[in-house]
Amino acid sequence: MQGYIDIRRIEKPLRFENLIVEIGFGSGDYLVKIASENKDRVFFGVEKSWISINKLYKKIIQNKLNNIFFCRADAYWVFYLLFKDQSIEKIIINYPDPWFKKSHIERRVTKRENLYIYARKLVPFGEIKVRTDDYQLLEFTVKEALALRCFSINTTKLEIVEPETKYEKKWLSIGKTIYDLVLIKQKEPESIDIKEIREVERLFPIKVPTKDLNINKLIYKEFKIREGLYLKIFSFWEKGSDYALETLVSENGFLQTFLTILKRKNDYYIVDVSPFSEILKTEGIQEVLKFIGSSLTEII
Repeated sequence: MQGYIDIRRIEKPLRFENLIVEIGFGSGDYLVKIASENKDRVFFGVEKSWISINKLYKKIIQNKLNNIFFCRADAYWVFYLLFKDQSIEKIIINYPDPWFKKSHIERRVTKRENLYIYARKLVPFGEIKVRTDDYQLLEFTVKEALALRCFSINTTKLEIVEPETKYEKKWLSIGKTIYDLVLIKQKEPESIDIKEIREVERLFPIKVPTKDLNINKLIYKEFKIREGLYLKIFSFWEKGSDYALETLVSENGFLQTFLTILKRKNDYYIVDVSPFSEILKTEGIQEVLKFIGSSLTEII
């Protein structure tokens, strides 16, 4: 897929400089428009939806663009894992989901932790541009930005004559006010606690000294391995004396699904990630393999 970056495979960080990044590009119309008008610049799109990814890809091909790259993952982890510090010139966030419920505030793309990561990746005087019709989200974002003490902040009401996104057309048709919020990086943000994960070069299989496994210890159960690291095993498949477990891991909020294989070797089993599963190799995944092995019997 032309321009697609697989966060699990690519060498990190990316070597791009002075990027323009759109978070939540939706149908891709806005990203394609600005990339078409600035073919000497490199653009990067971040989305979590495969539907949006496929729509953007088709438009890149239709418009014969080679200056757009894109990734399917949560924005926080894209910025944390992929981009070098001071490598981004502008971040564009058009009509982010306001997540109205208090219990959902952690999902907002403009929460403090996210703004901190964005700021680290911005060049000096780089900017974050947020466009929204939701005044509460605007207030929330300003408050979070002020806490980092690194941005100058400018808010304006927009008079849009020619809407550039489907949301602008919709909101303007029902008379909503649209706001433009621009955060300009004046200095590095004050340090805060953030979510982190650490990649490893390779994962080591776990040797389990037993001829018989009690799979029921794991199946359809959830486990807290440590703070920030959670495991859930769903269904399993059995072939002879071997097993494959449908595995979900949350590592500080970074979700991965894969198959864990339990393969019989004479008088012991090997616990490993299936070679058919594409994952980001992290310290947390290694801990999960050890936990699965120790749940079945003590590890040698």
